[in-house]
Amino acid sequence: MSRWNTADTTLLCAALFFLAAVGFKITFPGSVVAEGFLFVTEAALVGGIADWFAVTALFKKPLGFPFHTAILPRRRKDFVKASVLMVQQEFFSRRTIFKKLGDFKLMPRIIDYLAKDSTHQLVVTELFTVVKKFFAAQNKETRSKQIANELRRIIRDLPAQSLIDDFGSHFKRNDKDREIFVDIVKSMRRVAAKPETCDKLQTILEEYANEKTKNMSGFSMLMAGLAQMLDLVNFEEAARIMQTQLLKLLDELSSNTQIHRRTLNECRLKISELADTSEFKDLVERIQIDAANALPLEEAIELALIHLESQISTVDVQEALAKAQSSKFVGKSLGVLLVKIFNDEYGRLIQLLREDNVAKNAFEKFIDELTARAALHAQPLVGTVAKSALDKLTEEQLNNLVYDKAEQDFIWIRLNGSIVGSVVGLAIFILIKLAGLTI
Repeated sequence: MSRWNTADTTLLCAALFFLAAVGFKITFPGSVVAEGFLFVTEAALVGGIADWFAVTALFKKPLGFPFHTAILPRRRKDFVKASVLMVQQEFFSRRTIFKKLGDFKLMPRIIDYLAKDSTHQLVVTELFTVVKKFFAAQNKETRSKQIANELRRIIRDLPAQSLIDDFGSHFKRNDKDREIFVDIVKSMRRVAAKPETCDKLQTILEEYANEKTKNMSGFSMLMAGLAQMLDLVNFEEAARIMQTQLLKLLDELSSNTQIHRRTLNECRLKISELADTSEFKDLVERIQIDAANALPLEEAIELALIHLESQISTVDVQEALAKAQSSKFVGKSLGVLLVKIFNDEYGRLIQLLREDNVAKNAFEKFIDELTARAALHAQPLVGTVAKSALDKLTEEQLNNLVYDKAEQDFIWIRLNGSIVGSVVGLAIFILIKLAGLTI
């Protein structure tokens, strides 16, 4: 505002022309031209001075005039408040923010950034580092007790009937009961095929025969003794025959024969009936409680955690990444497998974002909402920053800030004052002369 400008030059010229017109009027008192020239220059000078006063009164007191001048410094608080509201509601309005964010197209930029090899490696490394730090921060003894207690609680709280039904359904669905039945039969056959089994059968037959002869009459005992002497009753041969028949029966039971199916169905029926009894449920509950209390879970879990940490802490992520990206990958430790999983899943994520329109749209919507919310939350902060910046300005700095933004407009206002004043003065002078009035 302190710089000399075109409006100042125009005002100075108007003043000089006015002085010249006064001199011309004194020299030629009866001249209409001199009178008109003085009238026009006077009007131009008055218009220029009036507009200079008006423009200057916005920023300071022109010539010390105190009434309704220095408007901007005097209304500083209102100006700052209005400026902050303008910044918040016009420059950073909700509609403007959403429009700018919509035009910016963040999604392709984000996908391109995520697909970079450097970003890929960084994300996998950070994920693996988080897992490594998590395992390192765990107190193995405390954590193993917590896990063991939770497992014991789960085992104890499992409903016995539900456990029985689940096991039964699993065995029937996968035909596991048939496999167990066949295994039991084959195990029995191995025992039955042993020579000791034949000897045991012979012993049983002899004991049975002796028990029967004790209750016989004298004649019956005589006939039994005679049969043994004549080798009519051979317990050894009878035992071998029984063993052979037993093996034959077990072979049929282990094969897909009619007797096998009938026996298996009968076993299933009896087991189902047994499972519905309260005694069996009580037995299952006692087994659950005994298993929960007897299993050495703490030691096993602690050893597992130590082993897992050891496998993870010794892994070189970059080397593991190189192996994971190789077509001949062979995972030898949990750490390498984790890197492989992170690497593969990250690649699937990028592919999903590029090819799956549903996932792409969902992710794009999430990003747009996130950035919009962040921008909206920053809206009050923008106003605070603007207010803080404006409050720190001195009166002179604030005046210059406003004046510099519209300096050419202010200059033209003052120029228009002189121009319009001279034009209006000329028009009034002409009207006066046409009316035959005297000035």
